Amino acid sequence: MAYTSPAVVIDNGSYTTKAGFASEDLPSLVFSTNYAVDNKTGSVIVGDDEICAQPENEVMTLLDNGLIYNFDNIVHNWQYVYDNIDNHNAIDAKEFPLVLTEQSWNTSKNRLTATQIAFETLEVPIFSLVKTPIAQLYRAGRSTGLVIDVGASVTSVTPILDGIIQHKSCFHSKYAGNFVNLHVLDYLQSQSKQVVNNLLPKQYHGGSDSFKTYYISHNVLQDYKSLALNYQLRNYQLPNNTHIPVGDSTNFLESLFQPTLRKLPDVVIPEPVVDKPHTHGLTNLIFLCLKSLEASLLPPTNDSSSHNKLAKFTEIFKELLSNILITGGTSNGSGLPESIINDIRAMTQQYYSNYPFSYSIYPIRHSTGDSNETWDRQFGAWMGACNLASMLNDSNEQSNSVKIALDNWFVTKADYEELGEDLIVEKFK
Repeated sequence: MAYTSPAVVIDNGSYTTKAGFASEDLPSLVFSTNYAVDNKTGSVIVGDDEICAQPENEVMTLLDNGLIYNFDNIVHNWQYVYDNIDNHNAIDAKEFPLVLTEQSWNTSKNRLTATQIAFETLEVPIFSLVKTPIAQLYRAGRSTGLVIDVGASVTSVTPILDGIIQHKSCFHSKYAGNFVNLHVLDYLQSQSKQVVNNLLPKQYHGGSDSFKTYYISHNVLQDYKSLALNYQLRNYQLPNNTHIPVGDSTNFLESLFQPTLRKLPDVVIPEPVVDKPHTHGLTNLIFLCLKSLEASLLPPTNDSSSHNKLAKFTEIFKELLSNILITGGTSNGSGLPESIINDIRAMTQQYYSNYPFSYSIYPIRHSTGDSNETWDRQFGAWMGACNLASMLNDSNEQSNSVKIALDNWFVTKADYEELGEDLIVEKFK
């Protein structure tokens, strides 16, 4: 039987939380994943306007390395969604299925904790955890592909074959949007005489240090990257109304590919080590992923069926590199997708010259610009999770969508209460 209520879908990113009903085209709520703690009452404050209304409070994070670590307060983030999702009107969590996204390297302990909060604190009737790269690839209408996700705190490379993540060949690093922010901040401070308050509106000069960091990151740095870097401005206006020059040398996206290229004050950037993928920039991360996949798929030289397996491997690689999905908010940076695909082309021509690869990127970049492309990169995980969640509402009696969804992705509260942790470990592994 189909569910009549649309699922609530929440995509907790390190930078922003995207949330809305699965029946919607775009998330109705996009707000900072950070939260503040009221200095007087100790209550938790969620929401951009709410945090900025009291700059004296400390601002804190919920995620690290792309994973939720602060489960004591993530519930306030989810409750904020239920209180505001319907045009800033509250809904009852007990009446709507809930879908959350998760990174492919999430832990079983985290999954169990999230499920416990969903069923025991929020009391949702049905719940699912959807892998972010699976949702992104599903949104692109593909089951096989190489998902390159450049987000705020993490850059990840995930090969997916026939809907199955190849976990041993999945790699990620912290050289992502926040790392670019460090370089942008260093430049802005050098141009504004190293005075942090020059990067803040006057009403926030007395704010806590953590609030200042939060505001600069979510407003000034983001604004600089989206305007100065993407639109090639000659000058950029700071909040104190002074202007600083913007030159070609400030294309800090290069740091994603070569993290050690530019030094940062008081920041130690480790030299890349072959057996430590997290120490590498984006191009090498992709290369290590492909080499790992090659090692796991290629047959031994003494294998009697090696010729057939080699042919199969060639087809897999060809399909994988013909379906490259470049996504994540930071991937909207000017010229970044083209730089990634050019590096992949050069890399495969050098190391895999025997294979007749073709290259295609989804979504296709249009020369005139396309707002749908921007939304796909920024909200792809949320929209893909919505596509999966919408299967619960399929009222076509001839369709097996509801059964497929329940069998593969969702857990009901009744099943959770009966089967407990073992069911969660098996369903969301």
